Amino acid sequence: MTSLAKMKNYLLGKGMAAFLPALSRHSPDTLVAMMDRMSKTGIEIMTRQHRGTPEDLGRRIDSARGFFEMAKRAFPRLSRATQQKLAFNLFFNAICVGDEVRTAYKAKHGETPPFFLLLSPSMACDLRCPGCYAWKYPKDQSLSKEKVAEIIREARDDMGVYFIAVTGGEPTVWPHLEEIAAEFDDVFFMVYTHGQRIDETMAERFGKLGNIYPAISVEGDETFTDARRGEGVYQRVLRAMDDLQKHGVLFGYSLTHTKRNHDTACSEQFMDTMIEHGAAFGWVFQYIPIGREPDLALVPTGRQRVERREKILAARKNKPLLVFDFWNDGDSVDGCIAWGRKYLHITARGYVEPCVFVHFAKDSIHEKTLGECVRSAAFREMRQKAPYHADRRLPCPQIDHPHILRDLVEKHHMFPTHDGAEDIIGAHFDFLCQTANSFAHALAESDRKHSAQCKACAVVESCNQNA
Repeated sequence: MTSLAKMKNYLLGKGMAAFLPALSRHSPDTLVAMMDRMSKTGIEIMTRQHRGTPEDLGRRIDSARGFFEMAKRAFPRLSRATQQKLAFNLFFNAICVGDEVRTAYKAKHGETPPFFLLLSPSMACDLRCPGCYAWKYPKDQSLSKEKVAEIIREARDDMGVYFIAVTGGEPTVWPHLEEIAAEFDDVFFMVYTHGQRIDETMAERFGKLGNIYPAISVEGDETFTDARRGEGVYQRVLRAMDDLQKHGVLFGYSLTHTKRNHDTACSEQFMDTMIEHGAAFGWVFQYIPIGREPDLALVPTGRQRVERREKILAARKNKPLLVFDFWNDGDSVDGCIAWGRKYLHITARGYVEPCVFVHFAKDSIHEKTLGECVRSAAFREMRQKAPYHADRRLPCPQIDHPHILRDLVEKHHMFPTHDGAEDIIGAHFDFLCQTANSFAHALAESDRKHSAQCKACAVVESCNQNA
């Protein structure tokens, strides 16, 4: 990109950052029309570039359309700082500047860099949730503010990364969260939090910063949430959401789907409650038997995972809520996104894990640059192997193809990042193989049922036309 073109895009980005908030206040119909045009253009580009099946394209289009619909709904209620940073960071930074840097990286290294990073600057947390995936990590170590800034700077400047997710532990316990967001005000920060520390004062600060977007943990309804997270947690979550909504913060929820909370977690009533309290998006994560006292009885059945997928796909079409499923959206992102393919995870001790749910590492950010860690032999091999199955709905080398993870960990002598992490390829390996087979069979059964329904509908339609 030439200097002139870069300046033009910069001015366009700044113009959008000023223009869209003004439209939101004075001409909301014009704002909606603009976003509709942006959505149409984006979908046209996506369609031209798509190389998968028509069904995969349809789901990608649903996700893209859902994003713009979320933006249209949420934008008018957001704080001015959030509106400005969404517009500028998205249009100029993530799209224009980020794309330029990603193109240069690919030309140099032969592959596209990750699109976002997940950081756990501290593993400290003031809740004691059964089955917590992060419980076994040491709590007495954390990344310094300087180290986090160094990581983000390299990711942004060398890889075009403008999206940073922060988890832990509890991110709001780490004392430098808001300082980092202020220092890197050109970057999006999605913060996975239990929400218990968010009061009106913190919500107001987030609204003024404009680039922190909380995803608040909830387990479904009040009964399941309080059973896992502690008495009163659910009501405090709702109060935190109300405070965030009041101060114009873009936020959503984060849910762990288990065999036990399945009916509630996948229900319309749950989603409607989240919408009522201002959630614009939701992230759904399947329970993985790692961390604190792994309980195999909590792992969803194959049929439940299929049903979760169907419920979420329906919600994208019918609810004013953009819901993502970390595993079941494999066909929307061309398979597994981990191992630096689209993201990776850096722990509080500096270990570079392929995924927040794959607790093995080969390198440390304290010993190598981020780029060197991303381009390690183990990570590169897994990126070259991906996708691991022709059916992108089976994306994960841990829960859909357990042998792939086990073989690679052993081949590259990757080490577990906390005590007990090795059980996922040891003591729990046979169980994961069983659940992987269960899900594959449940998918095949669902496909046969759907195919039969489609054929029946076609016969009925033909009969109606001939009548």
